[in-house]
Amino acid sequence: MTPDLSVIIPVYNEAKRFGPHLKSILKYLNKNYPSFELIVVDDGSNDMTAEIIRREKIVKLISYTPNRGKGYAIRTGVAVAKGKLILFMDADLSTPLTEIPKIIKVLGNNDIVIGSRGSGDNVKKNAPLFRRLASFVFDQIKFFMVGLRRFKDTQCGFKIFKGDIAQKLFSQAKIDRFMFDVEILYLAEKSGLKIVELPVTWADVPGSHVRFWEGIINMFRDLWRIRQIHS
Repeated sequence: MTPDLSVIIPVYNEAKRFGPHLKSILKYLNKNYPSFELIVVDDGSNDMTAEIIRREKIVKLISYTPNRGKGYAIRTGVAVAKGKLILFMDADLSTPLTEIPKIIKVLGNNDIVIGSRGSGDNVKKNAPLFRRLASFVFDQIKFFMVGLRRFKDTQCGFKIFKGDIAQKLFSQAKIDRFMFDVEILYLAEKSGLKIVELPVTWADVPGSHVRFWEGIINMFRDLWRIRQIHS
């Protein structure tokens, strides 16, 4: 039977942060979306992440080594997802589960809805100053290299797609790490899809795996690849 909703969560060494959330995620989905599947993609963890997830038999666990990156993990999850709608979200629940009904409602006749962290009342805890500065620099470089200027936030880890749309876009994607969001939106814009940006509740959660200088180098490389591959 085709589930109404597929939820994909990528994890990497998240035993401490994700482990405590797993039961509450399943409880919420069971109560509000009985026709669901939860796909957790373990992106090469070397802690107890996979062992913790295996305890919940209802979860579809995909586990592999070595670490390949968030984009690769989500692409792997989408490839096996069966849902009429496909949502991916971050393991730390920086955007809470209670935002799911809102993003599904807005999807409606659109093809994609992307969460936006924005500012003000929706942000319960800001990211550190250096990360906000890095995001500003990234946005300017991104606008110059691939466009997407109409979106305030391409990197929020809370996005939903019509199932067939997700399958098509992710099957074309090549970027394995953090610029995968930009690639997906770049492909969606080129295809003329209906994309809505929705402000969502968000709070910074310590423990990010992003490394500043490594991230800058990878950003330039991947934005250049997006232009070369998909132009």
